[in-house]
Amino acid sequence: MKKITQNYWMFAIMMACTLSLTSCYMDEDENVGYNVQGHWFGDMDMWIGEEKARGSEIEFIPSGWGYTHGRGVEVDYYYRGSVTHRFNYEIRNGIVYMQFDDPELDCLIRDYTVGYDYFRGYIADIYGDNQAYFSLRSYDRYWDQYGYNSYYGYSREETMDTDSLWNDTIIATRSAETPKCYRGVNRRTEK
Repeated sequence: MKKITQNYWMFAIMMACTLSLTSCYMDEDENVGYNVQGHWFGDMDMWIGEEKARGSEIEFIPSGWGYTHGRGVEVDYYYRGSVTHRFNYEIRNGIVYMQFDDPELDCLIRDYTVGYDYFRGYIADIYGDNQAYFSLRSYDRYWDQYGYNSYYGYSREETMDTDSLWNDTIIATRSAETPKCYRGVNRRTEK
């Protein structure tokens, strides 16, 4: 009887160890995708002509099984309004590949850190030759219904004027009237 009880406990310990090692496993790319999903705001290196965007909102929405690919929306804010772009993304070997509705905006994100309320690193052209630093904050954690969350010591009125980057004016959403936008790292490739 003592031998059976001992074998039973040994079997139970082995099963617990096996289940704990396999049931919660998430590979590195899925972990990145899990942390990147959501709504962010900051600088994504966008331009119209010689005017740099005042800021961008970007949302990563995972699709299918896992978090390694999905779709999203990037809204870039300029002095006169905003321009919206849609994209698909995929995370492979720690690099976030982004394919936009305008192929000239395609880019990749690498050498980054992502946390609870920040996402920063380098955005590069599709070849990885030219890169620019980007810094994003979690929209849901920093913005409330009145603008920049007062928890962080700022109010919308203190940080922006009436022609601010978070206004409700829309220039266009990918139509014939849409001004030609470009990503700074992609334009430097053409020179």
